[in-house]
Amino acid sequence: GGSGKQSLTRFAAYVSEMKCFQVELTKGYGIGEFREDLKKLFFMTGCDGDPVVFLFADTQIVVESFVEDINNILNSGEVPNIFANDEWEKILRDVRPHCKAAGIAETKDNIKAHFVHRVRENLHIVLAMSPVGSAFRVRCRMFPSLINCCTTDWYDKWPAEALQSVSHQFFSPLELGEHRDTILPGLCDMASAIHSSVGAMAERFYAEQKRRFYVTPKSFLELIALYLGALDEKRAEMDVGISRLSIGTKKLNETNEMVQNMQEELAALQPELEKKSAETNVLIEQVTKDSQAAAEKKAKVAVEEAAVKKTAEEVQAQADEAQADLDAAMPALAAAVDALKSLNKNDITEIKGFKSPPPLVMKVMEAVCILLGAKPDWDSAKKVLGDTQFLQKLMDYDKDNIAPAAIKKILAYYDDPEFQPEVVAKVSKAATSLCMWVRAMKVYDEVAKVVEPKRQALASSTAMLEAEKAKLKKVQDELSAVIANVEQLQKTCDEAVAEKQRLEEAADTTSKRLVRAGKLTGGLADEGVRWTATVGELNIERVNLIGNVFLSAAFIAYLGFFTAPYRKLLVDDWIEQCREMQIPTSDSYSLVRSMGEPVKIREWNIWGLPVDEYSTENGILATKGKRWPLAIDPQGQANKWIRAMEQRNSSRSVKGNDATILRTLENAIRMGTPVVLEDVGEELDPSLEPVLQKQIFKQGGRSLIRVGDSDVDYNEAFRFYMTTKLPNPHYLPEVCIKVTLINFTVTLEGLEDQLLGLVVREERPDLERTKNDLVVSLAADKKQLQELEDKILRLLSASEGNILDDEVLIDTLSDSKVTSGVIQGRVKEAEETEAQINETRLGYKPAATRGSILYFTIADLGNIGEMYQFSLDYFNELFLVCIQKSDKSPELDARLSNIMEYASLTIYNNVSRGLFGEHKITFSFMMATAIMRQRGDISDVEWALFLMGAGIVDEATLPARPAHAEPDQWTLICTISQRVEALHEFARSYGASPAEWQALTDAEQPWGALLPATFAGLSSWHRLLVMKCFRPEKLIECVGEFIAVEMGRAYIEQLPLDLHVVFPDAQPHTPLVFVLSAGADPMSTIIRYATDVDYLKRMHAISLGQGQGPIAAQLIKDACASGDWIVLQNCHLYVSWMITLERLVEEMDPKKVHKNFRLWLTSYPSPHFPVLILQNGVKMTNEPPKGLRANMIQSYLADPISDPEFFDRCQKQPQWRRMLFGLCFLHAWLQERRKYGPLGWNIPYEFN
Repeated sequence: GGSGKQSLTRFAAYVSEMKCFQVELTKGYGIGEFREDLKKLFFMTGCDGDPVVFLFADTQIVVESFVEDINNILNSGEVPNIFANDEWEKILRDVRPHCKAAGIAETKDNIKAHFVHRVRENLHIVLAMSPVGSAFRVRCRMFPSLINCCTTDWYDKWPAEALQSVSHQFFSPLELGEHRDTILPGLCDMASAIHSSVGAMAERFYAEQKRRFYVTPKSFLELIALYLGALDEKRAEMDVGISRLSIGTKKLNETNEMVQNMQEELAALQPELEKKSAETNVLIEQVTKDSQAAAEKKAKVAVEEAAVKKTAEEVQAQADEAQADLDAAMPALAAAVDALKSLNKNDITEIKGFKSPPPLVMKVMEAVCILLGAKPDWDSAKKVLGDTQFLQKLMDYDKDNIAPAAIKKILAYYDDPEFQPEVVAKVSKAATSLCMWVRAMKVYDEVAKVVEPKRQALASSTAMLEAEKAKLKKVQDELSAVIANVEQLQKTCDEAVAEKQRLEEAADTTSKRLVRAGKLTGGLADEGVRWTATVGELNIERVNLIGNVFLSAAFIAYLGFFTAPYRKLLVDDWIEQCREMQIPTSDSYSLVRSMGEPVKIREWNIWGLPVDEYSTENGILATKGKRWPLAIDPQGQANKWIRAMEQRNSSRSVKGNDATILRTLENAIRMGTPVVLEDVGEELDPSLEPVLQKQIFKQGGRSLIRVGDSDVDYNEAFRFYMTTKLPNPHYLPEVCIKVTLINFTVTLEGLEDQLLGLVVREERPDLERTKNDLVVSLAADKKQLQELEDKILRLLSASEGNILDDEVLIDTLSDSKVTSGVIQGRVKEAEETEAQINETRLGYKPAATRGSILYFTIADLGNIGEMYQFSLDYFNELFLVCIQKSDKSPELDARLSNIMEYASLTIYNNVSRGLFGEHKITFSFMMATAIMRQRGDISDVEWALFLMGAGIVDEATLPARPAHAEPDQWTLICTISQRVEALHEFARSYGASPAEWQALTDAEQPWGALLPATFAGLSSWHRLLVMKCFRPEKLIECVGEFIAVEMGRAYIEQLPLDLHVVFPDAQPHTPLVFVLSAGADPMSTIIRYATDVDYLKRMHAISLGQGQGPIAAQLIKDACASGDWIVLQNCHLYVSWMITLERLVEEMDPKKVHKNFRLWLTSYPSPHFPVLILQNGVKMTNEPPKGLRANMIQSYLADPISDPEFFDRCQKQPQWRRMLFGLCFLHAWLQERRKYGPLGWNIPYEFN
């Protein structure tokens, strides 16, 4: 995986203009779905005739029958019996035309054969297989066509030239500064060197730790992608920081320069301000005086204005009265004029045409003649009517000057009842208009007589008013001149006042600026110095980003799987190579300093991430990698941390075997919530492939990802974490390239800190509570400090113009600095308190160190057998019980000694009862040496000598070998003499005086043999090294004696299993697990114990096997409620049900399970036994005793001998006891002969 097989296949298909077909795995994808996909493939190639590449990877092999079908296609071009009859009908119908075109007879068999021929012609199969592991080898053996019918194309490791070429292609566009010509080739060479070095280290890692990890070109490409992205991101981040700090420093420097200028400016302003104040005061006095004169003048003018106004009002009243009278006559006059206007020539002709006019017409014409000064007869009337200007004369008639005589004559007509327009209208329209005009003239004349005197009075008043106005205007002009003068003075005064005010404001502004400058420079003076220094450091760091980010990208891409020592070896080597290649790198590079954020790391610690650097690196790997993280987490630390960290984001947790995992992922991807996939195995569900590969595509502006058989909107906030409890999983390259593998196995330092907290919490709860509160408050305060500094720098960099004029900004900066100062004081005080607390806590460190050593010794047992797994939670609970039950003492040293001794023995007893006899002494020895190595009693060199011997040594450099010494023995003796200070005389002594060592060589029990006087005072460990040289065949016996000396006899004596002791350690939700060996059956032990505690009737036993799963599950559920005991025998025989058993145990709620419920399990060692149960259950081994003593003890403890009533029932006790001893001894002797194989018994009899 990760070498480009699939990518190049797709590329080749594209170049060859062929479709590339792949199966799409979904949850529950099986042989039925696979064959449906094959049918589609056959239809495309056989019916449609499309050339298709079928790309099939070994990761898509859900069941092995897939490969069988592929084998058939390779062999014959078809899969037997894949098509139903109706599908064959479709094939026959579609292929018949092609047969006809090819000239083939259209029989059914011919068409089918031609279909298969077309499939073979158009179908090109590419199998992308990984040679890692045994799967490919087994498949090749089972399906010969994979070899016979395929061309094998091996994809080897990329050579250094390829790695350099690819990296050069990507690194060329980078901005690398003035030394680009040196740095660019260095980066390319370094990328290749890193890839190669990790591959070599992976081999070493496997050789030393038996942990397998694969390095592929995909990792190399991720290194490049990570580097390019992280470099841009870090540069942008650092540029913002440098810019803000530079601007902040610049603003502070500018302010300091402005302060001196402002002080000089303020001093210069004072005399000018005093002079301007005096001039302004004079002007104000003059303006005040002139304003008073103007006011007096204005008052006089106001009186005259009032008089004129009154006269004007009276004149206006007269005019209004006359006008009102006139207005009374106007309607009639207007009506008459309108009537006249309506007359035309025909109307006049009509009247003239009367030879003898009607009386009313005659009256009207007479009245008109009178008004026009003509005779009132018809002849005169006709003459008047005959005047072409007749109507115009009537309209222009001088109505204001009608002769009184004419009015007098008219009265006779006016008062005539028939002389009304309505009456006249009945006779003549033209006469009606003239009648109206006559009456209007009469009315107007009456009004004019009344109005005329008023007009005359009005004319007189108007003349008087005009005179008054002229007089008033003269006075007003004089007043205007005075006011203009005052206004001019006022303007001058205002200008002077404004100038004075400007000067005052300038002085005030300068004063305020000085005050603000004091606030700014005084408050941030120390920050300015620090910022200046920081800018310089950041500029250097920016250059070093080229190397630092490159190393960080390599760390993230490659080193997650490695443990701390191996990471350090690689990183130290890379740093050295970077310096040799002149790639800019920090002197004290570390991933935490380069990519970590202190505030965030403190939050991680609060959320449960251990405080050691290794765990912090893992936190960065989990959050910075481009691929989703998969944490190897046997102790569950990563799971707890991730859950706590993502709790605020509503994270979801699912198990690796949950049926609803795809639905959970769909919802989480859509909503942008994190998902934690727990208990992942060594193989990942193929349906997770799109999520793991982040196969996001755009459609209609939406980001989508295919999950299962549906497309889901992809939310960028989505996060996916995976954890496994497998302590040493073997992930194939296909998995390694899809995830970021992170080894979250707890470290010695991390666990030591946790156990120290446990000890202190129990011994000094007040101290631990204060410590925890301090950690939280310190994290919050430091976060707030960082936010405040960011705020100050942001405000400074965003400010425009003169910063001293922005009072709000200065106050905000000042307040922020004050708050920052308070917090800094609080942080300093808290750090001092924390240091004091840590110093006090460190007094309890020896107990925590001992606990940490014990745990790692226990954890190493997993390398011996898969059943020897213990969870950190289980260990922590056990260690806590040890603290609580160990002897108290007022003296700290005595108390610590009590805890360590009690914890060592208690943990040994608890763990060793779950080990087979052959491994118990190994465990004791591991414990003893681990404690001594921590104390410094055993050096690393001595430990290596004991484990591996002298190794490869140039014998030519050694002293001459004495004749009595064996070659290998002499080499080891000389090597020990050279490397172990306490034994530096060893070789010389043995070479010169072999007789002194003869007693040791000949002794039956060499451990107690006397050594030469020079070596009489050797420590037990150095004595053991001597035993390795002289008596290697007795080494195991000597190891036992060594353990007895260092730890005590209790650590080598194998006590028989006693359920009365074991049972109290189990909780209702904690299973009791019997690990079986050949010939062992714990059922009798369980039944005897159940009988002793009167629980036999409530115990239900079931032997697991096919079909027993549902029955067992129901029994467990019922017993959880009732409090019965359930015994599940032979769990190793029902592998497929173990997942269900694990889920049942995990779902047990300690608060709901009956307090008397217990679950007993028996199983032979099996890799399929649930890890969760192994890690948290109470484990016991059940094996035949070894050794005469152990055999006899077991016989005495067996039923019915162990029953006091049976034992004491015999009347002849002395004889009975001797006979019983003889029988038990004989039985033990018979059993022990079996260990010698055919020398003991020709057939391994089962004496039980």
